[in-house]
Amino acid sequence: MILRRLYSFWAVFSMVFFFVLLIIPLLLMVPFKSMHKIALKINCIWAWCFLKMAFIPIIQEWKFKLDESQQYILCANHFSYLDIPILGLFPMPFKFVGKSSLARIPIFGYMYRTLHITVNRSSYRSRARSLVKARDAVQKGFNLGFFPEGGIRLESYPTMVDFKDGAFKIAVENNLPILPVTMPDNYHILQDDDLLNIRRMKCRIIYHEPIWPKGQTDDDAKKLREDVFRVIQSELNQSLTDG
Repeated sequence: MILRRLYSFWAVFSMVFFFVLLIIPLLLMVPFKSMHKIALKINCIWAWCFLKMAFIPIIQEWKFKLDESQQYILCANHFSYLDIPILGLFPMPFKFVGKSSLARIPIFGYMYRTLHITVNRSSYRSRARSLVKARDAVQKGFNLGFFPEGGIRLESYPTMVDFKDGAFKIAVENNLPILPVTMPDNYHILQDDDLLNIRRMKCRIIYHEPIWPKGQTDDDAKKLREDVFRVIQSELNQSLTDG
């Protein structure tokens, strides 16, 4: 347990160290929308550096060939606070659509709410406003990233809860593919928000074949949501079987 505590301190230090190192260029960029894609790439660099310094081995498994000329809507399972930097390793810049409570964190919160799209899921007005912002980001050429469970709502690992509709509505409206992403190990590395109980182990990120909408109706959005859920959940179930 002592070794785990020491390692946890090192991992947290790594995360904070690179955040402080990159904070100045990020603060200079985020007020300017024309600089957002560069700022998002710096976010990706921060995640890679933090994880390398924390000695967390990253294994990216691609089940398709990434087309960097294509826009994607990423949808991933969400069991751990580590999911945010891990999903941020995706090589193309994207805007998160995530919970508004993170925007209250000093300094980080300012960059988060300026670069990304925040939503208070208990407020209909906030949900509607976030969809408008997400549609605008798509029109401006950004990729989007969702945790479609609507937060960490784990009831029985590794079973996800039902997905929210937002990502799938945007996909069918804009004829964009959903990219299912499975992250089966983050729950074991960091459970809940216990930053002093981080385990060092391999971290797999599985990028599945993109799923295209079949039409633009509510039924098409529902079918897309069900297909994406099935792909991610099947991979999670397989990972549990593999041990």
